[in-house]
Amino acid sequence: MTRWADLTWPEVAGAVEKQPWALLCLGAVEEHGPHLPVGTDAFAAEAFSTRLADEAGLIELPVLPYGQVWSLEHFDGSLSISDGTLVSLIVELADGLARNGVRGLVLFSAHLGNAAAMKAATRALEERGGLPAIALTYPGLAEVAAAVAESPRSHPAIMHADELETSIMLALRDDVVRMDRAVTEYPDYPAHFDVAPVRWDTISETGVFGDATAATAEKGRRIVDHVMATAVRLITAWKEAQK
Repeated sequence: MTRWADLTWPEVAGAVEKQPWALLCLGAVEEHGPHLPVGTDAFAAEAFSTRLADEAGLIELPVLPYGQVWSLEHFDGSLSISDGTLVSLIVELADGLARNGVRGLVLFSAHLGNAAAMKAATRALEERGGLPAIALTYPGLAEVAAAVAESPRSHPAIMHADELETSIMLALRDDVVRMDRAVTEYPDYPAHFDVAPVRWDTISETGVFGDATAATAEKGRRIVDHVMATAVRLITAWKEAQK
């Protein structure tokens, strides 16, 4: 596996010629309950980046640790950038990669809140004939979650500091998980939650959205393995379509 940041500038052209596809993993800095650090999504992105670059045959770009966390930015420790900023950053990085001979960019986010900006960025690149790009956010999660979860999800579209995400972190970075502080909280979602802006600090006291106490490393490994296998399959098909 080749890491972009490890290359000297005279080595870049040769590395890109051998491996013309790049990977940019995105995380976030935001609250994750009393048992997970605010860097949870950034730490997960780092772990996913190394594995996915190796398994999918991609040059690994430095991970982008910040993301769009509007819903949680009123919790202490959360640091957010706007969707517009994230789109611009991705597009400008893609332009730079294209100038260096890269043929395509894979975006993978360990934070669900980045999905809209990543999709917008890939469309912006497509519309102006820029670098081809694909955006992935935990592909295959729904299937594996249904197989491993022992507690109900608080919301079909949310995985935050709950059994699933805590299990993932136990599998990837158990050194930063404080299971003795894990709690269970199921927010009372308002009827308009899916159709109007709602700050999550108004519906959650702990920042946990489910049962974190049910997490295990084995569940996390199963989730990670399935997500990675799904991502590799999608990336392989996409790369073939670019030829």
